[in-house]
Amino acid sequence: MRPGLIIILLLVLLSTCVEPFEPEDPGFKSVLVVDGFISNSAEPYTITLSRTAPLSSPGALPEAGAAVSVADEEGGVYLFGETAPGVYQSDPRVFVGHVGAGYQLNIVTASGEQYQSDTVPLKQSPPIDSVYYERELRLTDVEGEVNDGISIFVDAHDSTGQTRFYRYDYTETYEVKLTYPGEWVYDPSQDANVIRNPKLGLCYATHPGGNILVANTSSYAEDRVKKLEVTYVSTGGYKLSGLYSILVKQYALSEPSYRYWYELQKTSESLGTLFDPQPYEIRGNIRKVNDPETAVLGYFDAGAVSEKMLFVDKVTLLGMDIQYPTDPCIARLGYPPTAVEFGLYQQWGYLITAVEPYVMIPAECGDCRYHGTLEKPSFWPR
Repeated sequence: MRPGLIIILLLVLLSTCVEPFEPEDPGFKSVLVVDGFISNSAEPYTITLSRTAPLSSPGALPEAGAAVSVADEEGGVYLFGETAPGVYQSDPRVFVGHVGAGYQLNIVTASGEQYQSDTVPLKQSPPIDSVYYERELRLTDVEGEVNDGISIFVDAHDSTGQTRFYRYDYTETYEVKLTYPGEWVYDPSQDANVIRNPKLGLCYATHPGGNILVANTSSYAEDRVKKLEVTYVSTGGYKLSGLYSILVKQYALSEPSYRYWYELQKTSESLGTLFDPQPYEIRGNIRKVNDPETAVLGYFDAGAVSEKMLFVDKVTLLGMDIQYPTDPCIARLGYPPTAVEFGLYQQWGYLITAVEPYVMIPAECGDCRYHGTLEKPSFWPR
């Protein structure tokens, strides 16, 4: 046998003997994670309960079957029903928060453990003055490569000077416009095989922002948030391919609440969210009733919400000479490929033309439903 062939056989045998390595975590202890917020809006409020999971687990474990309630300072108790494992919601017909009132979260798990939060005030939030954008070029992780796009900012102030501590989050909604939408779809279950669906070129996608953003004006003479960056949106991808919107929400925080969110912001900037592993324990305002030293992650908070929406149109951006990269589908294909081979129907399934020569396109490039939904949001202006 030739030496080269022997080496190849040895490598194959060795590769079949490799067992997956499962890292041990002898110090792991499951900890309750609580995420809850109530406001003065007449809508369901959500309390999310989960347990931390070991490193080998794909994510947090829902804490199902708990009894969850919120009590006010006047003795009222409002129950939250479990709508999904670990997700508990209030009934807005029964409970709506009021500015100036104090609220306390109470939890009894399915195993009988009792948890309770501090009483938190529901603070008023001043209006958001403006949400706006500016064009900005940013370096990427690839040496010498630059993204074009927009930075989105928020301005706000409280003329009474009573807020001082702010938190922001946002939700993005945008059109997904495809360069080569497929109008003919191969479907082997249909007698005709190729069926017409001309509505695959425009969809709508909605995503909540994932970063934690807080502001503190207590060291300033004026209670004003000025040009705080909410997010950066590049022209890569589909977000700025048509009409883009961002809904920015502002919450007024107490000082203890601000300290919690500020620490969480610092530690989660490189990790993700509250439910991701934390480098050290961040205590919130929730404790186990009969054992206050037991670790509990998360925070129960209350506050009025101010919000403002911004729309950005691609037509306006093009007027600012903003640059868009080559459509990734064009960059990948070079051009819409043509073929009559039956195999390409099965491999890609989407056609721009249904007469020979057939013009083919991969599903993710020809069907906007891979990136969003055909249903237009109720607030969409066009």
